[in-house]
Amino acid sequence: MSTYTAANGQDLTDEMIDRWCEAYDRGEFPEGERTVGCVIHGRPPLSAEGTATISIKVPVGMKKALEQRAADAGVTLSAFSRSALADKLITQTKMAAG
Repeated sequence: MSTYTAANGQDLTDEMIDRWCEAYDRGEFPEGERTVGCVIHGRPPLSAEGTATISIKVPVGMKKALEQRAADAGVTLSAFSRSALADKLITQTKMAAG
């Protein structure tokens, strides 16, 4: 039997996890668990501060390369682009502070 440590520090065992799965299969919450709100359908928001749309023009070849890199990474073009922009901002911020 394996023991795991959750992010909150709680020790979990395979037996506990199996018991919880059985409760979920019956449509019940495991002992001690509770909901903290209603189920929200749809994709979660990207940011707690809200989002804004930007539109940029890039050469066709660059767009194709971005689409290929995104596909290789298994993410959308938007997600890949956001990540690339975030990486650039982080790098620039570190250089400015350094």
